[in-house]
Amino acid sequence: MAFRPLLVCLCALAIVPGGVSTAASPTPPSPRLRPAAGWTTIGSLLVSLSPRRTEAAASRSSVVAVTAGDATRLQPFALFDSLRRLGPRGIVVLATTIGRHRTRFHFPHARFPLHLSRFRLDRGWEGQPAGNVQQRLRAVAVGGWDLDVRVYFATQHPDRKLLREAQAELDRLRPPAE
Repeated sequence: MAFRPLLVCLCALAIVPGGVSTAASPTPPSPRLRPAAGWTTIGSLLVSLSPRRTEAAASRSSVVAVTAGDATRLQPFALFDSLRRLGPRGIVVLATTIGRHRTRFHFPHARFPLHLSRFRLDRGWEGQPAGNVQQRLRAVAVGGWDLDVRVYFATQHPDRKLLREAQAELDRLRPPAE
């Protein structure tokens, strides 16, 4: 595998605050992404969705896909820090399992594939790592799983080609394995 060094770096990140968490609590399995040319998938990580390093305990099981040209640039991977290093045509897709059959919460029901056009668009948000980074996000319930799915672009104005590339990666997203 050409990106084995990336996986080794990710294992080392378990001790980096704000990167990959070492939370001892049981976590649900991460969503899955089918492999695709032009993308590097980083699977089954514990990634904090908060830019505040003190919130590592809120980490969840995630899968991350990065445009292949950016894979080495993002080593070591720590979500908010890594987004600063995306190339100008870089995309990161992050899908996180929040929980399963959580009746107290009402995530809107959806089906795969998720459509990027239905994601909320954020051109600026608290903790935004750089002004050029655009975030699109959607929280949904799919097959009993509550998921938080985010797409990050290294530009505030992604062209049609970048949007199609991101949608193609979303089309490969699958629910967590039982």
